[in-house]
Amino acid sequence: MNTETTNDNHRYPTQPLSNYDPAIEARVSAWFDELRPLVWIPILSADNFPGVPVEVRAFVSRFEQDLRWPIGKPEDLLQLPDGITGWLMPADEQNTDVACGVWEGEVYILGVQDKRTGVKQTYLDERQNDATGQ
Repeated sequence: MNTETTNDNHRYPTQPLSNYDPAIEARVSAWFDELRPLVWIPILSADNFPGVPVEVRAFVSRFEQDLRWPIGKPEDLLQLPDGITGWLMPADEQNTDVACGVWEGEVYILGVQDKRTGVKQTYLDERQNDATGQ
C-alpha cells in the first residue's frame, strides 16, 4: 500500500514496511508537517558498531550532545550514514521511542524493542541502561 506524506506542498512517497507502525508513522509525519526541527542521535550499540569495545562506546556516549544530527526535512534523512540506527525526535524534546536508519538508500522509521525482553524501549531507557550497565 503506497501512501503520500505532504509537507510544504511537496509530496513524499512512502511505503509501509513489514514492521510498519501507523502511530509512529503518523507522529513523524506530524513532526515534518509542523516543520519541527528534529535531531537524529546514533545508537551506540554493538549492532551499529561491531568490533568497537564497550568501553569505547561508553566513552563516546559521554559526548552525545555533539553527535546530534539536525534534520529539517524528510530528504535530510537520506544523508544519514548507511547501516546505522539512531533515535529520531524533535530537537526540543528529551525522549523518543522512534528510531531511524538508512539501508541501501531506503529510510526505515520504526519503534525499538529490547532484544532480550521484547519490551518497547525509548532513548531515555537506553541512557539509563548504559548508566547502570544493564
